[in-house]
Amino acid sequence: MRLDKWLKVGCLYKKRSAAKEACEKGKITLNDRPAGPDRPVKDGDVITIRYPHGIKKVQALDTTKKSVSAKLAPVVFYKELPLNPEEEAENLRIQAIRMAARTTKYQQGGRPTKKDRRKIMKIKRQSPFIP
Repeated sequence: MRLDKWLKVGCLYKKRSAAKEACEKGKITLNDRPAGPDRPVKDGDVITIRYPHGIKKVQALDTTKKSVSAKLAPVVFYKELPLNPEEEAENLRIQAIRMAARTTKYQQGGRPTKKDRRKIMKIKRQSPFIP
């Protein structure tokens, strides 16, 4: 089954077009290699997904073409795998940045104030994982 179709059927993305776009942007890896949307998925493959809110690593269990309900999809199609320390640190960094953005006036509407932007930049600078 194609990767973008598997991501949609497994309810990891709501739309197949969104899964395809994520593949093209390099946000999805299949067995630690960048994967295009047309790459075939086999049982046992490890897929790493970089969402805006964090990283998720799953192992494909079933690659049939049948769709199931959204509640059953995580049980039928994949199992979540633990993240390695670098990925876990990246998740914590993303959560810290999101938390900083939530504590600013920016959430009330409009753009962040200069004070808010400084607060966000301070957290970003403290992270060792910023490129």
